[in-house]
Amino acid sequence: MTVPFEQPGTLSRRQWLQRAAVGAACAQTVLSGAPAIPSGARPKSVPAHLPDRLSICYYGWDWITAAQPGEAFADLERALIETKERGYNCVRPEMGLNWMFDPTGKRRGPLQFGAWIPGSSSNLHCVDAKGGGVHDVHDRVMRLFELAAKHDLYIIMTEWEYQDALAFTVDTKVRDEIVGVPYNDRLMLLAQHFHRLLTELKKRGLHRRIASVEVINELNVPRIMCAPPNTPNQTFAEWSQAKSPKPGCTTDQVRAFASNAVGFLRERHSDLLVTIDGLVATVGFGTIFPENAQIADHHAYSDGVIQAFWQKAGLGSIDGAKPKDEAQNPFLREVLKPNPTPYEEIARKAGHVRANWVPLAWLYGNLDNDKFDRWCVEHYPQHRQKAKESLDKQFQAAAAFAAPRNLPLVVDEGFMLYPPLQCKYPMTPEGREGEEMGVDAAIATGHWGIMLSGYYRPNTPLWKNDSQCDWVRGVNRRIQQTKTYTMGA
Repeated sequence: MTVPFEQPGTLSRRQWLQRAAVGAACAQTVLSGAPAIPSGARPKSVPAHLPDRLSICYYGWDWITAAQPGEAFADLERALIETKERGYNCVRPEMGLNWMFDPTGKRRGPLQFGAWIPGSSSNLHCVDAKGGGVHDVHDRVMRLFELAAKHDLYIIMTEWEYQDALAFTVDTKVRDEIVGVPYNDRLMLLAQHFHRLLTELKKRGLHRRIASVEVINELNVPRIMCAPPNTPNQTFAEWSQAKSPKPGCTTDQVRAFASNAVGFLRERHSDLLVTIDGLVATVGFGTIFPENAQIADHHAYSDGVIQAFWQKAGLGSIDGAKPKDEAQNPFLREVLKPNPTPYEEIARKAGHVRANWVPLAWLYGNLDNDKFDRWCVEHYPQHRQKAKESLDKQFQAAAAFAAPRNLPLVVDEGFMLYPPLQCKYPMTPEGREGEEMGVDAAIATGHWGIMLSGYYRPNTPLWKNDSQCDWVRGVNRRIQQTKTYTMGA
């Protein structure tokens, strides 16, 4: 069933669907002109039981936090079945290690999870959960692996807790305990928790569902995984204000902590692929990535029309400062809904969330999504080349890093950067082409694992849209069936 949606601006529903239908043909035209890619084999270091190529669906922390009755992950098996039906063979979920174990390694039991910014998160990807769910995260992770085995899906295990997921923790004692772990102990503690989890998965015979283990998502973003000696432990207030230790650590120091964590797991689980997850390959990837990591794992976000929209609205970037009052910005005033919620009200409700989220939460919470869609479609052509060049640059940097090390490459976040949750731009021809630019670049640079989009998953409005489902299935089929070389072969 196609989820109904309102007419975007002046476009009729028929016109909008026609544009979406044209998207598939448009993408095929673009791809048919892509340069020939040499044939080759799968990476030698990838265990034989894993797929020749991973087509990855982003699950994030959502699969834990958005699991109340009526939410997408309430029926976890249904979510995985639908993921498989859309052509994916791999998911990338938060493991919730600090929700699962305390710092001594003791099982925590059930925890309650709250809302992100109550009343102001419905237009934000990944953080729109209504809150109130109670889960034993250890049991839920075991259930995920059992269902993955049942439905032949693989899992990239990762960790976002210190970056953002911590904000969902309702119990302030648990929250303070997690953030109070010394900066220099955090990566090793995550590795130790992973060891506890992996040992249990092996006891149950579920470890062959593991595609890889990422000790952490986006190492050192924010810079809270390393600190000078005698730095006081972080408080939750410091975490929520996005404060990092001063002075900061050198990249060599961060890399050393990451190397120790990766080495700890490799010594105990030599049958698994262990790595850390980098941000984008053009930002410190070559200097911070530990030499003993077994996958060159990175993200790739385009610099395109969405960033142009933010700048015109006065935001600047995804974690930019508060936009100027709409009275001083005619464009901002035009794209907002009538009677916008005051910035101060959203900031007050977001005291438990990292502060850099508040400007975007204010913009998207007050945004007229139809106007956003229309502006992005109209202005896409003038930003298309910049977006493509920015992706190509990132993928080429990742390939240049992986080649001399003979590492498999995985890109498991990207490619457009954080559109509003309720917008329809991702299903337009322009939106789809922008995402396929990333897929093209990933295949051309020999990636073993590829995520088509971070903004298409079970808890997104477009998940059940027939047109978008067909497009996603087609792209995933191409990812998995294209017999091209992969890095590390």
